Amino acid sequence: MVPVRSTEVRAETTAEGFLRLSYPLAVKPWFGRLAEKVNLWDKRPMIKRLELDEMGTFVWECIDGERSVRQIAEAFAAHYGLQPREAELGVTAFIKNIGQRGLLGLREPS
Repeated sequence: MVPVRSTEVRAETTAEGFLRLSYPLAVKPWFGRLAEKVNLWDKRPMIKRLELDEMGTFVWECIDGERSVRQIAEAFAAHYGLQPREAELGVTAFIKNIGQRGLLGLREPS
């Protein structure tokens, strides 16, 4: 599978040289109605931020909509001197985590 970044994610570089990802938080309808009733939400999109470490930044920058998860894991293993299986597990877990947050999707390779 090929990971593809969401167009709603904005990335900025931190002072340490890593990435901070900003993305809109999906609000469940029932929560939105409740938050409105108690004046805690004005219907503007809520923005969530995620700070990546060095390895997360490396993987995010490898996600270009062309490379497969396996290719990204191979690049990760080569860059950090890891065993292929160890890199594959780490990269897969990271991609799953940020995918669950809505930061990316997966598509079939072309």
